[in-house]
Amino acid sequence: MFATFAPEHLPPASSDILHGHPRPDLLRDEVLADLFEATAARRPDHPALLFNERTVSYRELDAMANLAAARLIDAGVRPGQIVGLWLPRGIELIAMQLAIAKTGAAWLPSDADTPVERIGVCLDDASAVGIVSCDEFAQRVAALDQAVWTAEALLAPAGELPLRRREHARPTHPAYVIYTSGSTGKPKGIEITHGSICHFLRSENAVLGVREDDRVYQGFSVAFDMSFEEIWISWLVGATLWIAPRDVAGNPELLPQALIDQGITVLHAVPTLLALFSQDVPALRIVNLGGEMCPESLVARWARTGRQVFNTYGPTEATVSASLAELHAGEAVTIGVPLPNYALFVIAPEVEEKGLVLLPRGETGELCISGPGVAAGYLGRPELTAEKFLANPWSANSHDARLYRTGDLARIDADGRVQCCGRADDQVKIRGFRVELGEIEAVLAEQPSIGTVAVLLRPDEGIDQLIAFIVPDASLSIGALHAALGARRPPYMVPSRFEVLDQMPRLTSGKIDRKALKSVPLAPAVGADGSDAAETPLEEALFTALSKLFPGLPILRDADFFTDLGGHSLFAARLASMLRADPRFTHVTVRDIYQHRVIGRIAAALQAAPSAGQALQTPDWVPPPFWRRWVCGVAQAAAVPGLVALRMSQWLAPFFTYHFFTGRASACRCGHCRAHLFEPHRVSRRPVGLSQAGVA
Repeated sequence: MFATFAPEHLPPASSDILHGHPRPDLLRDEVLADLFEATAARRPDHPALLFNERTVSYRELDAMANLAAARLIDAGVRPGQIVGLWLPRGIELIAMQLAIAKTGAAWLPSDADTPVERIGVCLDDASAVGIVSCDEFAQRVAALDQAVWTAEALLAPAGELPLRRREHARPTHPAYVIYTSGSTGKPKGIEITHGSICHFLRSENAVLGVREDDRVYQGFSVAFDMSFEEIWISWLVGATLWIAPRDVAGNPELLPQALIDQGITVLHAVPTLLALFSQDVPALRIVNLGGEMCPESLVARWARTGRQVFNTYGPTEATVSASLAELHAGEAVTIGVPLPNYALFVIAPEVEEKGLVLLPRGETGELCISGPGVAAGYLGRPELTAEKFLANPWSANSHDARLYRTGDLARIDADGRVQCCGRADDQVKIRGFRVELGEIEAVLAEQPSIGTVAVLLRPDEGIDQLIAFIVPDASLSIGALHAALGARRPPYMVPSRFEVLDQMPRLTSGKIDRKALKSVPLAPAVGADGSDAAETPLEEALFTALSKLFPGLPILRDADFFTDLGGHSLFAARLASMLRADPRFTHVTVRDIYQHRVIGRIAAALQAAPSAGQALQTPDWVPPPFWRRWVCGVAQAAAVPGLVALRMSQWLAPFFTYHFFTGRASACRCGHCRAHLFEPHRVSRRPVGLSQAGVA
């Protein structure tokens, strides 16, 4: 049975520090591989992974990872070291993650779309000993100055290869390293230990309650630490993980039906994705949201009896999540209360000479986190580590001796729940990824023709988008700027719009007036120089829609909607919606965009569709003559009494039958009934289900 976690478990209302439920039993001397191996020994034949038509049991997955881990250990990989991880979605990616864990080393994951240059920067910064990749990425990974191990080679059949286990791995060794955006233009690495992540998995699931009979959706990139909630909590309890193919994971039109077909009962997602679902998924019993602010309207839509909807909060520096709220329709959305063994509190944003100042409930300040999940700091960044990771003056035990300053503004309500109030800096979250706007600005400032640049997260037609405002000092090519940034940073860090200004609005201090930029009218979408000319009416409609989505970028037939233009699932849904507004394209779905990807292929697919090239034809409609409508009305009127009587007979027949057999004789005027007025009933024919009060 899982522990309940409600506000009554919190300290008295007078306390200004929120403590999670104390659970010392969740703090154990273990590493990640121990959790998986215990489940594999307990449920060896239970499905661990599902992908396309392939099913892998816990026994089979354990064997795959053992083989790969033995070869990595033979190659010199040891606990305390860091190994890169870069593969496309699939079973091999998950198996290689497990294999690195079995060596006792830490993995540094990169999304499949991450530019090679950024991967190399992160690997060098972390002093990685090599990278695990695959034959598909061989040409690109060759550009890295790293030892390379491919999944194909690590999983090749072996003869008498001795299977070596991790040697001297300890909970204090790093388990994984996540790189997040850095304000100076250089990403920063966060090292999480085996002890911290193992505790988190047990702590969060003590509240969520994922079970061994669950089927869990796996859709997050392994470079996003919310993937731990999907993968490793499932392995902790022995659940089955369904890995969604790439074209399904990012497709809000296909994904809901796929979840239904797969019998998914647990869904971890960002609110933006869930909001795009066009249908319910009845089997879901747990919906765990995180990575973004959750609107109340989304809760009202998805919360229901038999289904729990949660909202989790936590930066990577505190190991995935630190607090959780169970959401209910009609109630305010908060980030809830701390997970077991964690603590949350609010301090004055400006650190005074006398030290940290704890703020009382109701006051807004900087949110801090303490507990077993707080990381040691940033790799190779002692100054930044000293600024964000501090000794905790309110420590109660060794597990909360340090705190992390999140940079999030928050206040603690009177009922002991935490309400987020924005950021104290220019860090934002987009599609679940944490981004420092300063890093994007720093890379853009290095490009030729850039005078001044500022990047904002700003809503545009209901979707949060990164928008770069630029004052050029020479002629500027938006397409070249987009391509240069895309070659150095992952797609989620590339602005979708580049707005050229004559001058940058500034405050009296000379700083950029970012508040003013939030209200600057955006330029109307126009075709960019260098775009291919539309040759057919169909191409013209498609190119026009794409120009509105990607203003300033050249629309080329050989451009990939995702990698070249920077499209994503939200934009794919918007493009399909824009096209369906035209009668010629009512058949278009998001799947068409994912399936064809390249603009020229999308146009060809539209041209080949049955309705392409012609508007929908509606045959002329001639109203029926008056006499026919009059006869039809009379016939309907004549039929209504009979239909009503037939309908009512279903209700009245049981009552008449009951009264005929059990009714009192005094209620009838016939002599026969009066003659039997005082004759006792020998047999009760009371209908089953009627109470005594209901008997006449």
